[in-house]
Amino acid sequence: MNNPYPDRIFRIVEPVTESNCYVIREEDKCMIIDPNDFTAIRELLQKWGLMPGLVLLTHEHCDHIGGLNELRRTYPVTVAATEACSAGIGNQTRNMSRMMETFLYFKSGEKKLVHYPPFQCRKADLTFTDRICCKFATRQLELIPLPGHTPGSMVIRYDGCIFCGDYLLPGDRVVTRLPGGDGDAYEKYAKPWLKTIPDGTWIFPGHGEPFRMNREVREFHEL
Repeated sequence: MNNPYPDRIFRIVEPVTESNCYVIREEDKCMIIDPNDFTAIRELLQKWGLMPGLVLLTHEHCDHIGGLNELRRTYPVTVAATEACSAGIGNQTRNMSRMMETFLYFKSGEKKLVHYPPFQCRKADLTFTDRICCKFATRQLELIPLPGHTPGSMVIRYDGCIFCGDYLLPGDRVVTRLPGGDGDAYEKYAKPWLKTIPDGTWIFPGHGEPFRMNREVREFHEL
């Protein structure tokens, strides 16, 4: 696995949608980005003796929030998301859970039919519309709203790394045709910011392996 911090940043891949969740450990603190699979998250937390505090959502799609309800019922977490993401997770159309079975069926070339019941989540505990800078443990944390893929999409800069949700996916160009997607917003807000990421920066995507920003990535995503 490509991961510069194997003892600090843990990746959990949800097997049905292949989405990524990241659990970040800092001493006795723990932050979770995109809680996709509660059972796997709980097993990891128990293995390392961690108690989660902050949960960040890169966007509102169901494959990135599938474990959120159970996580909230089990641990005293604070969930932070953009205002639009917070609204979207409570809507079965905007969070895509109503159509996920169909989406996965056609994505598999009409070969795989899985059961994916619709669900919704209550709003985030902390919401924002503009960039936020703060700290997690002793490290800098920056939350940057970047609509385009969804109205509530954001990227997270943490200790020099970027957690980009469904932007910059390896081998997949940005999708703006799903519920709430907006190609104009992507071109106006998200794409210009993504262009500013320096080469060599570690990128932790919402699907696929982490990688370093480089010329090939820029060319593929037309940045």
